[in-house]
Amino acid sequence: MNNSVMNSIEAVVQGDEAQPPAKEVMFKDIGLKVGDRLILEPPPKLGEQPGVVKLIGYVNDVSVLVTMPDTRPWAGPPIEGDDMMVRAFSGRNAFGFSTTVGKRAVTPFEYLHLSFPRRISMRQIRNAERISTAITARVLDCDDPVPTVVTNLSATGAEVKYWEPGRAIGSSVSLELILDIHKVRTRIVVNGVIRNLHGLPESGDSAYGVEFLDVNAQTGIFLKSFVYQSLVEQPQRRL
Repeated sequence: MNNSVMNSIEAVVQGDEAQPPAKEVMFKDIGLKVGDRLILEPPPKLGEQPGVVKLIGYVNDVSVLVTMPDTRPWAGPPIEGDDMMVRAFSGRNAFGFSTTVGKRAVTPFEYLHLSFPRRISMRQIRNAERISTAITARVLDCDDPVPTVVTNLSATGAEVKYWEPGRAIGSSVSLELILDIHKVRTRIVVNGVIRNLHGLPESGDSAYGVEFLDVNAQTGIFLKSFVYQSLVEQPQRRL
């Protein structure tokens, strides 16, 4: 497989422990559905910024159909013969493969026929994948809820801006977050414990490191969905 694809996948896999080699799977094993988002990496002549596309469908061993990405950050639209890299997330796995634009269709809307991938690399995403955020939140276990901001988030914890009155390391906390999951505003409440207090390098403000405790199954799914969605749509937010 092209080294660029492998490097892209390495960027979203577990980094804290030694990992087994990437597995190779078939396209049908990814478990993608019509409408699922994919990351399309353009050839160097067009630019470096990835584009987000949606899966329209595929014909096994023939072609994968995806919507046309937003090409405004690129030097131009992709054309037949352009080599592209594709990344996808499904469940707790990250997938990557190389492909070539077979045809660019313009009617009844713009979309791309991509060559069917022969080799697809799969690696497991680490459970605590973390992204930068600016999520409005509230501290609920106060006499009156106190507003704050979640500056980064994973499925297992968060960095939360310091609020008044302050709390000691080791204290428990209950947080309300509003997550935008596939354009649906979703309210979740998580309980956790404050593990540290540190400064934010850019603003100079202080923030707590909070570890989530006893996250129920539904809340865990919402957290992971939000993190993985952000990785697909804005991979640069990965920390």
